[in-house]
Amino acid sequence: MGGTAAIRGGSPTTSSTGTAEADAARRAEEARRRAEAARKAAEAARRAAEESRRAAEAARRAQEKARAEAAKAKSQAEAPGQTPTEAKDSRKEAVEAQRAEKLAAQRTARAEESQRAAEEHAARSAQRAQGAMREANTQAGVQGLPPPYDAQRLSGATSNPVRSSVSSFEDASRNVLRDKLLGHVPAPPGSSEASSLLTEDAKDGKVNCLDTAADWVDKASPELLARSEMVFLKDQRPGTEGQTGHVVVRQGEQVLDPTTNQSYESLDAYKKAQPQYTEAGTVSATDAKRIFDTPPGSPERAAELDKAKLSPELQSMMVADVSTPEKEAWDRYDAHVKKGLDLRDVPGGLRQELRAEHTATTQRLKDEANKSSVDRLRQELSATPEGQKALADLDARGVQVNVVDDASYPELPGEKTDGYALPGNGDITLRRSAATSDVLLREAQNSARTQELKLPTTEADGKRLSAAVTERINANPRQPVEFEADGLHVVAMKNATPSVVEHGGSIVDNVLGSWARPEAAKPFSKLAQEEGRQPGSDTIINTSFYGVPFSGSSPVGKVIENGKVQGGESSPDRFYAAWTSSGLKFGQGDPPADSKVAFGGAVPLIINNTPYGDGNQYKPGTSSAAPLTGDPGAYASDLTQRNNEGFKDQNERGANSGKVVVGYDRDTGTTYVVAQDDGSKPGRTLAEIRDSLVKLGVDDAVSFDGSDSATLVRDDQVKVDPGGVKDRTIPYGLKLSLP
Repeated sequence: MGGTAAIRGGSPTTSSTGTAEADAARRAEEARRRAEAARKAAEAARRAAEESRRAAEAARRAQEKARAEAAKAKSQAEAPGQTPTEAKDSRKEAVEAQRAEKLAAQRTARAEESQRAAEEHAARSAQRAQGAMREANTQAGVQGLPPPYDAQRLSGATSNPVRSSVSSFEDASRNVLRDKLLGHVPAPPGSSEASSLLTEDAKDGKVNCLDTAADWVDKASPELLARSEMVFLKDQRPGTEGQTGHVVVRQGEQVLDPTTNQSYESLDAYKKAQPQYTEAGTVSATDAKRIFDTPPGSPERAAELDKAKLSPELQSMMVADVSTPEKEAWDRYDAHVKKGLDLRDVPGGLRQELRAEHTATTQRLKDEANKSSVDRLRQELSATPEGQKALADLDARGVQVNVVDDASYPELPGEKTDGYALPGNGDITLRRSAATSDVLLREAQNSARTQELKLPTTEADGKRLSAAVTERINANPRQPVEFEADGLHVVAMKNATPSVVEHGGSIVDNVLGSWARPEAAKPFSKLAQEEGRQPGSDTIINTSFYGVPFSGSSPVGKVIENGKVQGGESSPDRFYAAWTSSGLKFGQGDPPADSKVAFGGAVPLIINNTPYGDGNQYKPGTSSAAPLTGDPGAYASDLTQRNNEGFKDQNERGANSGKVVVGYDRDTGTTYVVAQDDGSKPGRTLAEIRDSLVKLGVDDAVSFDGSDSATLVRDDQVKVDPGGVKDRTIPYGLKLSLP
């Protein structure tokens, strides 16, 4: 500001003694009113915290009920003596009960987060009230008036905040060794009383934002002081209006927050990052230094304030928030992690117990820091209609938001991004250093769009879907894109590692189970769930068509893994999908012998961009002599669909029949898995699925065994459930894994 003492805080005070006394009395009364408002706000916050506690208790009871119902449903699903239909229905009920239990757990977590937020708000409100009451006493003392608040009322402001029992240390024994190794991490500076330009003592050892700004002013050179000013900001958050605020330093357009040492391009940029603040007034850094060089409450301080021509409102404005609750929570977590756990001098018998408590404390502090960030993000996002809509959608779908410290973030799936949303109703995770409302809104919208994805009916829809899938995979390559529509489950991924899931099956296996062969002891879906529990993201489907022999297995077409035939016979008239050293290949006949993983015996949907179906079809104008079935011969270049009897047979089973399809888009490198439960309504015919894949840009696709053999397992969740007999007799499956 070029060294000028321009003040936007109001008009100067008069030199008239009577007017000055009247102004001082008015300031004392305003301080008392602010203190009374703060006291009432603290009481309201305490009541809100109590209400939040009751809501959390209700949520925990609901969660216990959901857990019991899920356990009951699981027991019913595992009960012997059920018919195949009953077993399938009970498994579905168990899955739904598990989902309900998960939602109840998420609601409980949110209720407990709200409870903790309300309790922390109550504690902060009580502290602010105490600071405001002391400020009122100070203002009254300046006028020679009795203090409006005695010691009992001052201590009562903070004596009854509602608090949860959240610390794992509170129940631990208080021996010296524990205190040394596992003592509470002290809260960072910033919890001291509020102060104003009238009362701030930069040398009293207490730290708040005004004190930190005063330190900056004290250390700045005269040249830097001449072009800088302090900007006072009012806090507009509910329960804080008029009670506290913040101070930053402006140099030209740039703004420095001295409490975080973070710079911003402008005050608007700062307020975008901290939307709770609005500008209240300014004072030149040169004037500020002269003010802080005088004792608070002294005639010298009053004289400097008069020289600076500050309004009474700015002189008495209270500021205190050197650090937000979010920063304090992360500071506690960082300090705990940095401190670590030194067990060198600890007796062996106590080490395991101390490790467990240290781990529990680490998790608690991480949860508290995450909660504080999420609370702030939700508050910022709720400030706009667009943000409110996004939050309502996340809550309705039970999507949880997490903020992770930068050191841990690279270990997670979205390490190359500043945030990512897991497919469907999965969690949203943000990097701590990039945890802004803009990033959360983007990921909330990404999460919502995964609910809108469906197989295309037009070429334009197909291009949009392909672009959306590619964008999501590139943003988070370690998680597939998933969506459901019209009874179809679609999973899309890139660079998945294939492997064969061998199960085997026969009539004997179905009747005798593990008495016949140990590998047939589990149903295929159960075996797939166990495979899916391995690290990474796994998609498992059934593959080979097969007959159901009296003993052994008889898959149609060869099954190859690592260049070795695992089962099946040559099936030259059928088609294959093969994962080879040169990529994913599809074709007619037996799969390449050197395939890493391959399955023959499949039915073609699309091969080398040519759709297959019921009868040969040609471009308009093609001679009527072109054959309607079989090899098109000289008319191959005019072919738009090639006949295949296997496709015709599967397609005639209708829209409700179970289906399993694997397709590949060469341009984007995306593998698509499409599966449909047997009996799905409305469902899709095989021809409809083929047409959608063509519009999506898929170059090759084959269909594996469908009907009640159709199976899809994502990680350990059964998405498409096979029939009871088929679950025992499915011979082979395909597992596609992302790290």
